[in-house]
Amino acid sequence: MIFRENEDNSGIALISCGGCAMLKSILYASTLVFLSTGAKAADLPSKKAAAVDYVRICKIGDVSGFVIPGSDTCLKVSGRVRAEYFYAETFSRDSHATATRGRGYVGLDALTSTEFGVVRTAARVFVTRDTGRVTAGSGAPAGTRLPSGTDANPTLDFAYVQFGNLTAGRIGTSFFEFAPFGGVSFDGGGTLGRGSDYGSINTLAYTANLGLLTATLAIEDGTERRVGLGAVSGDTPAYAGHAVPDLVGRLDYTDDWGQAALTGAIHQSRAASPSTAFRAQFIGAGGVLAISTTYPNAFTAGAVGETAYGFAVQGGLKVNLPSLGAGDALFLQAAYATGANSYTGWGGTGAGTLAPQSYDVAYDAAGKAKLSDSWSVTGGLLHYWTPSLRQGVFAAWGRLDQFGPSNDVAAVSAGTNLIWSPVRNLDVGAEVVYAKLTQTPRSLLPLQAFDQRDSWSGRVRFERDF
Repeated sequence: MIFRENEDNSGIALISCGGCAMLKSILYASTLVFLSTGAKAADLPSKKAAAVDYVRICKIGDVSGFVIPGSDTCLKVSGRVRAEYFYAETFSRDSHATATRGRGYVGLDALTSTEFGVVRTAARVFVTRDTGRVTAGSGAPAGTRLPSGTDANPTLDFAYVQFGNLTAGRIGTSFFEFAPFGGVSFDGGGTLGRGSDYGSINTLAYTANLGLLTATLAIEDGTERRVGLGAVSGDTPAYAGHAVPDLVGRLDYTDDWGQAALTGAIHQSRAASPSTAFRAQFIGAGGVLAISTTYPNAFTAGAVGETAYGFAVQGGLKVNLPSLGAGDALFLQAAYATGANSYTGWGGTGAGTLAPQSYDVAYDAAGKAKLSDSWSVTGGLLHYWTPSLRQGVFAAWGRLDQFGPSNDVAAVSAGTNLIWSPVRNLDVGAEVVYAKLTQTPRSLLPLQAFDQRDSWSGRVRFERDF
């Protein structure tokens, strides 16, 4: 066989095969040698590569994630980014009309199937950066929950363990709240006496699942529910140490038509003992205790405000309205409290530049407790114009009666929003809210020239969950 280069130097060309028989003999012999040496090499010791542990996808209940290598725990990693731009009507040149917010969330949800059921451990933390301080009393609506600082502050949104029927830790929403209403407005139901929507709180709870009905009994941290103590006249007492946590009960009925909930809570208020300096006001000549001339209506010498127990009840209703559109629903809730104003949304909120102080309990000169009463009634409608465009409309009325007409207040509010979701888990929306005090506390009269009983506020939100 003869080879020569192509004339264009592009390679080698075969031009004849006179020795093909000889070539076949050489190839046959080479093959026998290769097979022989290969068999011997296979007998030699070798180290196999370790098996690759690929990421495995898992799903337990409604949680999808991946299996943590070396365990049987299903882990979901999630997050949220929120950007908001606020506007609030101002009544003073010193007040900010606009503010901005940037907030980032990181969440972990781990579930493990055990012989006792699923054990769930969930936690979420967010960090907020606000600019443009806008606070009540400086020309901002007190009930709009506008930014209150400019630092990047980390917050534990929730961190809890669920094992069987037990829930222990910090949960995202108190068991007292009627959570579905939070889907109607950006601010949930907790603004300006718009019902309870307190947010996350520490708890230990037991939930019994009875088919369509669930029943929950929980103890929750009462110090986070403290609104304030007042005095019928004289000095205002301070809180004493916490002794009894809040007791919360809940009944839920859920079916295809919607959801109904009935909740109740008991809340303790304790006044602190008068300080040494305060008690000295009652010491007369010769060390004899006497009524103070400086504070004649405050606690008598050595008197301590009695421990008071308040309570709250709430009913909530969600009615699905598929005849209007997929996802449409009507929300209603009403709450009443005595000595527990936080449960009705009256945690020191107001309208305009007026922020009337809210007191759970007021004490007289002898330390006797007078509990405040509060109400809130809220309604909302959620409507999907298209699968990616929805609107919420809401309105509320609330009233707070506390130790005399000089401190009583009533308010109404209404608002609407429009939210566009161009892709899954992305919301772009705007909301506007109007709030008005229909009864202004006499203690805040006469109104100053820049004070208002009503106000407008709004915000634009961009939010992405992942």
